Amino acid sequence: MGVSEVLINELRAYERMKEDLLKRYEGKVVAIKDGKVVGVYESEEEAFKDVVRRFGFVPVLIKRVERRERLEYIPAYTYGLLNAVIG
Repeated sequence: MGVSEVLINELRAYERMKEDLLKRYEGKVVAIKDGKVVGVYESEEEAFKDVVRRFGFVPVLIKRVERRERLEYIPAYTYGLLNAVIG
């Protein structure tokens, strides 16, 4: 399974858990791996560092828990720079 498929599955898990996550962690950042919350953080940077330390460079969904979703713009993805690293 490729990175895209893994992240789509993790996003589906997030959507299934969203109401509970909003009650417990609204405004926080969660990391979801294998359909489970593996960490709750104050920032995306904190989440990324902890996930890499614990699991290495594997696909993990890192997402801020918000009622109203924001469109994220990440230049490294937009220009394909991150794809070259993750492959």
